[in-house]
Amino acid sequence: MNKGLYVHIPFCLRKCPYCDFYSLTDRSTAAAYVDAVIDEYRSLDGSFDTVFIGGGTPTSIGGELVRLCEALPKAEEFTVEANPGTVDLELLKSLREAGANRISFGVQSFDDRELRALGRIHSAAQAEEAVLLARRAGFENISVDLMLAIPYQTVGSVKKSLDKIRELAPVHVSAYSLIIEEGTPFYGKRLPLPSEDEEREIYWLVQRFLEAMGLKQYEISNFALAGMECRHNIKYWTLEPYIGLGAAAHSYNGGRRYSNAPDVAAYLLGEGRELDSEIITGEEQLREKFWLGLRMTGGIPYGGEFPEAVEKLTGQGLLEIADGRLRLTRRGIDLANLVFMEFV
Repeated sequence: MNKGLYVHIPFCLRKCPYCDFYSLTDRSTAAAYVDAVIDEYRSLDGSFDTVFIGGGTPTSIGGELVRLCEALPKAEEFTVEANPGTVDLELLKSLREAGANRISFGVQSFDDRELRALGRIHSAAQAEEAVLLARRAGFENISVDLMLAIPYQTVGSVKKSLDKIRELAPVHVSAYSLIIEEGTPFYGKRLPLPSEDEEREIYWLVQRFLEAMGLKQYEISNFALAGMECRHNIKYWTLEPYIGLGAAAHSYNGGRRYSNAPDVAAYLLGEGRELDSEIITGEEQLREKFWLGLRMTGGIPYGGEFPEAVEKLTGQGLLEIADGRLRLTRRGIDLANLVFMEFV
């Protein structure tokens, strides 16, 4: 079976105040880090049909990112995450020529006030320009991230962002709510956030708007034109194998889950790899199949497992069974965490 290959680039120009991913603003070791990732990749067996380079901000290391792309397999789907404030036409063309065929822009909003509140390094105008430049560089598979329930956001400002998305016409949009994690600068602050009711109204607006554009919701937070779903991320939700390279990267292969330490210095020394290894089998694997697979709007094949939980959740109108598949209802999507807790 083909696997997915994930590469973590833990470098940023500036750390966003809501981000709890492992990343560093000191990029002095970027070249050595890329060398180490290439070495780790060359030690692997098997073939890969998807590659996903995430971060951090992969495009913050410029030419080193291009060199990495050239060394990785030319997969059917090869995604690079990008910050609009760190790209130009030359870099985008180089990435496309090096094998990347899908680009995912962390836009978050097309409202400058919201972008400043999030600590983003780009403006709305830069985000728009980045998408247009990517298309000029030869990218047809372009995804845009939109963040919901952020400081100063209103239904009106979201409409503004959605109008810009319609104008730019990406084939994929990820729309996810801000989660304030402990240990981040946002944690414990009084932020001007939308109310719970406003957040739900915003989410419903996004659902309706994107689906009217022809972007079908295939996962709780993801919308795409038919055939343009992110194949790599679907591997995570359906328990297909994937290998993670780099500091803080996670892997799931043959039912074994493991990770690399979130430590660039250790990684460069060849240390801190394949930690916390565990075998996921039996009921635990079945539970993961449910709480991950149910994120997909198409649901999962259902053969009568966990009858008490399923009966309870269908009775509450959160799950439904149709054509041998179990899936979230519209109401279930709104209350998905309550559903998932039954299987964790």
